[in-house]
Amino acid sequence: MKAETAFDVCHAVFEAARDVLGEKIPIVHAERSSEYHWRPDRRARLGDYVADFALAGEAALDGRSASRMIMFRMFYLGGADYERARRELGITPDTWADWAIQIRRSVGRELVRRGVYPPGRYFLG
Repeated sequence: MKAETAFDVCHAVFEAARDVLGEKIPIVHAERSSEYHWRPDRRARLGDYVADFALAGEAALDGRSASRMIMFRMFYLGGADYERARRELGITPDTWADWAIQIRRSVGRELVRRGVYPPGRYFLG
């Protein structure tokens, strides 16, 4: 299994989880968040997965290039539009492609190491 494949699978689950959570608990309306209370449970939840994906990415890219970290945060975590993110970073499409491979490989390895991949085992474990 390639690290890039692990990243792609985990990122797809991350995006879906982020979308579901964004609908359930609007981040911009803090007053509504009091409706939701923590209930102890051993199983991982969507919020845990979102956090663990982000933390794995931060750990994998920490100490490397700051530009890769910014790209990871903008595009993969934040869901920024490709063209807009590329222009903001001031890079060519070829450079973007190279950085994307580096990010997917590094973060993919970290996702496997932390047990975030495969997602089925993560949620059942």
